[in-house]
Amino acid sequence: MLKAKYAIENGSIFQKLALGLVLMFVLIVLIFWWIYQLNVKEIQRELQKNKLGEVRFMSSQLSNQFEQVLMNALTLSEDQSVRGYTYVLHYGNDFAKYKAKLELIDKLALNSASTSWNNTIILYYPDQEDTVSSDPEFSFRPFSMSEDPLNQWTLHMNKDGTGYYSHLTKGHRGPMYIEIRISLDVLQKMMSEYTSGTPMLYDSHYGTAIRGTGSLQLAQADSQVIPQIRNDSGFFDISFQDKDYFISYMKASILDLYFIDYHPTSQLRQSISRNNTLFVLALIALLLLSLLYSLALRNQVQQPIIRLRKAIDRFDRGDFSSRVDETHTLEFRILGRSFNRMAENTQTLIEQVLLGEISVKEARLKQYQAQINPHFLYNCLNYIQSKSSIKDYESVTAMTLELASYCRYIHRIEDMDSTLGEELRFVNHYMSIIHMRKKSITFDIHVPDQLLSIRIPRMILQPLVENGVKHGIEPSMGSGQITIRAEQNEEAIRITVADNGVGMPADRLAQIRKHMDVLTRPEEQIGTGVRNVNQRIRLTYGKRSGLFIHSSLSEGTLCIITIHKEDIADASGTIS
Repeated sequence: MLKAKYAIENGSIFQKLALGLVLMFVLIVLIFWWIYQLNVKEIQRELQKNKLGEVRFMSSQLSNQFEQVLMNALTLSEDQSVRGYTYVLHYGNDFAKYKAKLELIDKLALNSASTSWNNTIILYYPDQEDTVSSDPEFSFRPFSMSEDPLNQWTLHMNKDGTGYYSHLTKGHRGPMYIEIRISLDVLQKMMSEYTSGTPMLYDSHYGTAIRGTGSLQLAQADSQVIPQIRNDSGFFDISFQDKDYFISYMKASILDLYFIDYHPTSQLRQSISRNNTLFVLALIALLLLSLLYSLALRNQVQQPIIRLRKAIDRFDRGDFSSRVDETHTLEFRILGRSFNRMAENTQTLIEQVLLGEISVKEARLKQYQAQINPHFLYNCLNYIQSKSSIKDYESVTAMTLELASYCRYIHRIEDMDSTLGEELRFVNHYMSIIHMRKKSITFDIHVPDQLLSIRIPRMILQPLVENGVKHGIEPSMGSGQITIRAEQNEEAIRITVADNGVGMPADRLAQIRKHMDVLTRPEEQIGTGVRNVNQRIRLTYGKRSGLFIHSSLSEGTLCIITIHKEDIADASGTIS
């Protein structure tokens, strides 16, 4: 927990550097994004102004065309032939009337064609009940005076969308009326030539929309658009059929006719979206470059530091063979070589100390073999005395034989190893003595015959059995059993010594396991016997072999000796 907290609070150099780069990158992104948003808003305002300017131009064109057509017609009313036609109707014969009418029709047609908008001019002479028009169809039909109000544009529209705008005015001289008709086809053609959006004309006086062929699909949007047209010009946004539209409108100057433009917001923001895409791609590229730089920095800096730290951690845990692989970075290669030299010198020194300690242990083992525990011997002699006093000579004989065999094995101090079978016979003598003294303590040994001939260090089973009796079964104040088993697989041989005694708590088991793996002599004398057994096995067979202890309260203790087969041949010289 402390190490984790320390790592979080301090962090590595790479973490700090990476964090600094990330913060710098985030700051740059925020600044660019803020500037980008300002540019986007400014561009949107400019686009809206441009769009409104286009609508203003179109509404101005509408007004100019209507005014041009009207002015041409009013100017025509002052023409000599138009005024003289009244005189011909009064005093001319039929031929003169017909000829003058034909000439006037040609003049009216020429005047209509002189404007960019095709229009129809109709001259009404109510006193003579005669009609002359640029369209011959009106010139030779029965006289019918227009009923439109004077001096204003009037919309005539059929249900199919066809129709016209008309303007009726009285001539300045004489009883003559001039009607100008502009077909809605002209307006629809003008809207079809408008490519910047989807246009529509709305006559607010009649509440009628005039559409081109391209805006028919937007007819259902009128309920959203028309109520928002309040001033002579403006713009707003609507949503229609899952699409957003920018609506701009402008009123023509001579009639209540609005030019309305539907423009998809996606098209309006197309250039902005393109810049946005380029900006995002630039950010992604910058991020990828930063990641590549971070990975390169990690490989060059953090990875060598991590490998060095792991090597130091292994060294701190007691693995003195821990070394650091060389790297391509010069500084870390020098640092790794320095650590490797230090670790090698330390390992050599510790191995020398360990070998000296093992030599002392072997000397003590020989001394221990040369003597018998006085307390154990006293108990055996006391047993012999008590049995002989009651003339139980069989028990005296059995004890004497078992004790003699036990002492004979101990005093073979010239041998540092034995076979597994000899060790088991020695343990059998020891347990037989214990069983004769305490009938409640029994033992069971089951080892395959093919394993009895393997050679192992002497006196590695008896300490485990003695611990099971003293610290496992005897404190329970009841009966107990020592069980010894051996088995093998393709890789290793396992020898187990188990008791069904009182066991031990988890904290004491953890202490014993910790002291078992310490190379130097621990200050606390906890688990000294099992530690010696574990160290002797590892010294003989290597670090893969050793002793493992498992125990639980009220469930007993299990000691497992593991010897790898590959290490048995290599250890033959060490054992002998």
